[in-house]
Amino acid sequence: MANPRLRIDLEKIVHNTRRALAIGREHGFQVMGVTKGAAGLPAVAEAMLAGGVEALGDSRLDNIERMRKAGIYTHMTLLRSPGQSDIRRTVELADASLNVDSEVVAALSQEACSHHKTHEVVLMVDLDTGREGFAPEQVPTACREAASLPGIRLLGIGAYFHLGSDSGFHIRALHRFVALAEQTRSKLEKPLAMLSGGSSNIFRSLAVEGRPNPGINHLRIGTAILLGFYSSLNPVTIEGFERDTFVLRVEVIEVKKRRPGEAILALGKVDTDPQFLFPADPEMKVKEATSDHLLVVTETPLRVGDWVSFRLGYPALCRLVVSPYVELACVQRRQ
Repeated sequence: MANPRLRIDLEKIVHNTRRALAIGREHGFQVMGVTKGAAGLPAVAEAMLAGGVEALGDSRLDNIERMRKAGIYTHMTLLRSPGQSDIRRTVELADASLNVDSEVVAALSQEACSHHKTHEVVLMVDLDTGREGFAPEQVPTACREAASLPGIRLLGIGAYFHLGSDSGFHIRALHRFVALAEQTRSKLEKPLAMLSGGSSNIFRSLAVEGRPNPGINHLRIGTAILLGFYSSLNPVTIEGFERDTFVLRVEVIEVKKRRPGEAILALGKVDTDPQFLFPADPEMKVKEATSDHLLVVTETPLRVGDWVSFRLGYPALCRLVVSPYVELACVQRRQ
């Protein structure tokens, strides 16, 4: 039995990166390429750089280290706020980090000074999204404290929005975010350079639905570049983007004789999140999964030994690329 095979089309990732950058210019924001969905795979990072991004972000220091060891020295941001145990590696590996705790920022200052470095920080704001960040009323003071620390350069503030949140909420919250940046400017007596308003779901609100930009100038984009859509909950391809960037192929290991149309594939919850597997065959449905088996139902006749293709949602991709049981193959088409 062969392992599941994940085919990565690097040229399509280059294309999606170029499209995201062009749309960003049109709507007034810069784009950071986010590699965490591909576990910092160097070939994917290089495809984003070939597409024009000037900075990369990842939530795991191990992924950043993986890219550094591959010779990728572009500006990199740690997207998950470092803990106290991460301070040394954060300053060593990342040029910048998103932060939610003033004591951690102070520790980054000490570590950066001990190595004669400057570490850049973005302070995250909790806009009632259920994720990380300072309370809005804490932000001006936290920014002023961070800006005063040696070895620290305050880049700006950032926000995150849950993938299930709607565009109306995004825009209302981003207006609060921009107003908060103005309050902070008064405290600092200078404007913040970066207003990082979110990720691919904000890209949807501004670029796909055409909502006016409330004043942010930066987005951290992974899903739209890696998979060509803005949310795994509604995986509709964004116009002009490539969707088949990552294609999973899985072997059929049993065809049910007593239940026509049902087949079992050599893939399970150990490898991926079955909820976010989308069969290439529109007549096929994922019925259920165990740790090692995937049960599908289809009107298309299948035989043992056939291979079935799937498009992916973001949670499925994240787990596949770190599974030791999945074979990765990068394809670079030449003109």
